[in-house]
Amino acid sequence: WYQRRVRDLSKMAAAGFRALCDEYVRKLGSPTIKTLADVNSLMTGSKGTDQEKKTCLDVALRKAVFKKVEGSDEEVKSYIDLSFQCTKSGCASATTPFFVLADVFDCLTLERCANVFCYVEEKSGQFVKEPTGNRNMILRLCNDLIRRCSKSINNLFCGRIQIILAKIFPITERSGLNLQSQFNLENVTEYSSTHDEDVTMETDTKEISFMFYKTLWSMQDYFRNPNQISNDANWKKMEDTVNEICRIFENYKHEGSEQVSKDEAYFAKFLTSERLLTLQIMDSNFRRHILVQILTLFHYLTGDVKFRPNKLILSEPRKFWIRDTTNNIYSILSETPPEGPQFVNHIKSVLKYEEKWSKWKNEGCPSLSKPAEKTKQQQKGVRRTVRAMDLNSEKFDLGNPTLNELWNICPDNLAACQDSNRNFTPDTYKFFEECIEQLEPDSGVEKQYYLTNDTAFVWRSLRLLAQQSHPYFQHIQNTKNLTLTDNLQNIVTIIGKEYKKENGMECN
Repeated sequence: WYQRRVRDLSKMAAAGFRALCDEYVRKLGSPTIKTLADVNSLMTGSKGTDQEKKTCLDVALRKAVFKKVEGSDEEVKSYIDLSFQCTKSGCASATTPFFVLADVFDCLTLERCANVFCYVEEKSGQFVKEPTGNRNMILRLCNDLIRRCSKSINNLFCGRIQIILAKIFPITERSGLNLQSQFNLENVTEYSSTHDEDVTMETDTKEISFMFYKTLWSMQDYFRNPNQISNDANWKKMEDTVNEICRIFENYKHEGSEQVSKDEAYFAKFLTSERLLTLQIMDSNFRRHILVQILTLFHYLTGDVKFRPNKLILSEPRKFWIRDTTNNIYSILSETPPEGPQFVNHIKSVLKYEEKWSKWKNEGCPSLSKPAEKTKQQQKGVRRTVRAMDLNSEKFDLGNPTLNELWNICPDNLAACQDSNRNFTPDTYKFFEECIEQLEPDSGVEKQYYLTNDTAFVWRSLRLLAQQSHPYFQHIQNTKNLTLTDNLQNIVTIIGKEYKKENGMECN
């Protein structure tokens, strides 16, 4: 982006323009420029055309970030807000404040990023209305922050980022959906495979041993990748493991009856140390955690999942075992304090709603927005008799004033249909204008979000080109080795260059 701007600068201006750009950077980096009025005053007092000043300000706003991040977090947020004000007033380009926002987070530590991120949370309602390209820049910014965060230390900050993404993007956003029901195979639970002789498990029974320790934590591998259960050996192992866990937990279902607060009951992930096993078994929250995981696994195996492997179809004996084990787990959970029956009702309700989400995903994640409700006047559906029309009359009475007015606008209906005002075919450049902007190198739009990937858009584009631009089909004939999408992208690029050339605009 910066190199492209530099090339534009070198073409538009002479040596004095670079000096103007350096002056903007110096002024923006100083504490004298704080408001939009100060920026307007700076641009008014400088020489050059409006386009030169705007381009220079775009570069200066990004370069001045390196000085602004040395100040306090409030000063950084004020500077980001100033860049958005410049864009709103027309002083800067539409994408400039988003580049500034990304540069700021790249320069700050995670601790300061968490503080400055409050600005993004405050402006989330504004970002919803931004074009797709700008929202995608916010998406990349948030993904970069999540990659920098530690899963165990910065989990609160990660949660804030995920909430913002959920606010800015609709639930049907394709980039945030797991359309093929893929599992996170990297989520491996590590536990000890050899017994530590120094560890003594303080318990009245010999049931809690190192063997049960390995049995308990080996179940996490099936939660991580349920598809491996399709193998008969793995199914048998999983079945024995679940039966053993249920048998042990049933003996301790009355343990851990003390009421705990919500903060104490929350665990991002349990520790797998052998020394903690006895304490964990005595903890009702831990037992609930494991049993609910098993219920979730059973729900996946028995539910209607479109992308589940065909080899994972359950036989009748396995279905019967799952139903019997599920009832047993619900029985254990209902007797596990505190508030066992209420907890079971909540789990059943959640799994019931999960069936609806699975159905929605199986249908290709259609839009969840409801169609507009009909008004009472539209719902009446009053029948009216239409009198016979005199075809020789100059005016017709259709029984409704509005229909009469529409029908009698033009005496000759054929001439009215051929009127030039009824030509709704769009102009070629205006139709491809958004697509041309996406294909620009500095658009910031990823290839997977191009309009040319939409089959409906490709179909409409070919119909429009067939009506108005026949020569472009010769280009497709000469490039048979390319896909239809690639051919359309090349044609759109040619249309953009020809339009800029005809209108005296610069093209790279």
